[in-house]
Amino acid sequence: MDIRKKPDIQQSLRHLTSAAVFMSLLLGCTRGEAQTASDPELTRLQGVVYEDENRNGVRDEREKGLARVRVSNGRDVVLTDVRGRWFLDARPDDTIFVIKPRHWIPPLDQDGLPQFSYVHNPKGSPADLDYEGVAPTPEDPGVIYFPLYRNPIEEEGDFKVVLMGDPQSRDLTEVDYLARDIAEPLVGTEASFGVGLGDLVFDDLDILPAHNTVMGRTGIPWFNVYGNHDMNFDVAEDALADETWQRIYGPATYSFDWATAHFIVLDNVYYEGNGKYRGEFTEDVLEFVESDLEHIGKQTLVVLLMHIPLSGVRNADELLRLIADRPNTVSFAAHYHFQKHQFIDFPSDTNRAEPHHHLINSTASGSWWKGAPDEYGIPHTMMRCGAPNGHTMLGIRDFDYELRFVPAGFDDDQQMHVFLPGSIPQSKVAQTEVVANIWFGSSRSNVRMRVDEGPWMTMRRDARPDPYFEMAKLSESINGQTRGRPMPDPSQSSHIWVATLPDDLPPGGHIVEVESTDMFGNVDHGHRIFRVTPEANSNR
Repeated sequence: MDIRKKPDIQQSLRHLTSAAVFMSLLLGCTRGEAQTASDPELTRLQGVVYEDENRNGVRDEREKGLARVRVSNGRDVVLTDVRGRWFLDARPDDTIFVIKPRHWIPPLDQDGLPQFSYVHNPKGSPADLDYEGVAPTPEDPGVIYFPLYRNPIEEEGDFKVVLMGDPQSRDLTEVDYLARDIAEPLVGTEASFGVGLGDLVFDDLDILPAHNTVMGRTGIPWFNVYGNHDMNFDVAEDALADETWQRIYGPATYSFDWATAHFIVLDNVYYEGNGKYRGEFTEDVLEFVESDLEHIGKQTLVVLLMHIPLSGVRNADELLRLIADRPNTVSFAAHYHFQKHQFIDFPSDTNRAEPHHHLINSTASGSWWKGAPDEYGIPHTMMRCGAPNGHTMLGIRDFDYELRFVPAGFDDDQQMHVFLPGSIPQSKVAQTEVVANIWFGSSRSNVRMRVDEGPWMTMRRDARPDPYFEMAKLSESINGQTRGRPMPDPSQSSHIWVATLPDDLPPGGHIVEVESTDMFGNVDHGHRIFRVTPEANSNR
């Protein structure tokens, strides 16, 4: 629905008196005054946030304005007055948006996308864009109405959020992969909403509606992050790269409350032109974060959502400084197509000792939907770190959080692969390593193993390529014919643990058990059955 829907003549007559009062409070700015005296590029915009009781997208006579709701132009954040009124200066191509308060939600379209913004762009997007941008808007739009209604989803107690990185469909066939591998298992999910962490598609922005249709069928709202493959590449500057994104999703930087947590979505993809980009927060983005956090309690859990990981953002320290005095923060990105927990030190001048937890999230597309197809025709698309494609479930309670990886195509409680030859000559036992890829493991995981219920042995973390990924890469071609699109080269996986088998194992069957305890206290197990063979029978 269009949140800027103009009232009809009858509605205008009904609101004539209240509109006159509203206008009298503009401190010299009348409805016909398009530009501010201080900066001719700025336009003074005005509006009302109201309770849309009947959910028709139009402010009816008895629908009340909502006080102390935050509204932003992407830099400044203001509060509505007792009648729900707000005033903001806007530059050409600014997006004005309401910041969802706790217990309230903006209208959702048929695909679960929040309708919470207005693009102020009197000239409209460039006419020669490859993909449709924003149509011209009035120089003076009059009163901009932002409807909210009571959230039918409970915002009390614990809640869960789906975090999905890089679906990155390049065509409708890959949208179908996404539907089968990721969306269908999410139908009926306990999560309150989902977040797409950027690269929703692979450059072809005409695929975005199909992506939205598929994810919308999961039945939950979706908030989305702007990625480097979601931009208009046929423009010369960063300011124009998000024109199609604005039309479909609204602002690339925004925030919202859900229950006790505050979520900030950040645009950290800076377009340099000629198809090149870099990881960077613009001054506008940093200004918004600073203004936004002024309205958020210091103990509140602040969840930062972005596309490019902080390690790839040239001015990440500036963001970290803005949250350094907050004890409860966590951030998520995607982009790299591997999964990794990072614990990032704050800048030394902040005097913050505890590092910031940053997760490079799993990707829905895994390795870009590459690899040999399974029996359903879906590529196995293992990520470069050896973990399957999938998503993360973020659980929040008050000021605390926990995370759980949900692998695609596996039971939720399967959280590792254990690699070991199936048959080992007895003379080689003492030199044989058990390699455990704990898909969601981190430097704060504790991993141990035992053989045949013997004593537990500590496993050591060791960055190396995943052996199963290497085997899949080697076997993707049969008789010179490659099955599916070729997989990428493996990465040095950050979540592999190794240990050597005991040297006293007798011939016969044995079982290795690997136990992992993650930073949240979740305990997972993996097993591998193998045989020790006498030398004479080593090939049997």
